[in-house]
Amino acid sequence: MNKLRWALLAIAAIVSLWGGFATPHDSAHDAWWNRIPVFFALFGFFGCILIIFFAKSLGKLFLRKGEDYYDAD
Repeated sequence: MNKLRWALLAIAAIVSLWGGFATPHDSAHDAWWNRIPVFFALFGFFGCILIIFFAKSLGKLFLRKGEDYYDAD
């Protein structure tokens, strides 16, 4: 079941990226990021990765307790 989920996720990512390359871009918006195909998909992906690592580091910094935290008597 786990391999099926990863396969479906990979297929969805490939279809999404293919759609980004196949869709014509509006030339009225002349910002540099609009000229890069699938920019917003990559921006969202790397943004999520950054949020995950940031949240994990905050959890390790502020939430993790020492091994003898409950036996400190």
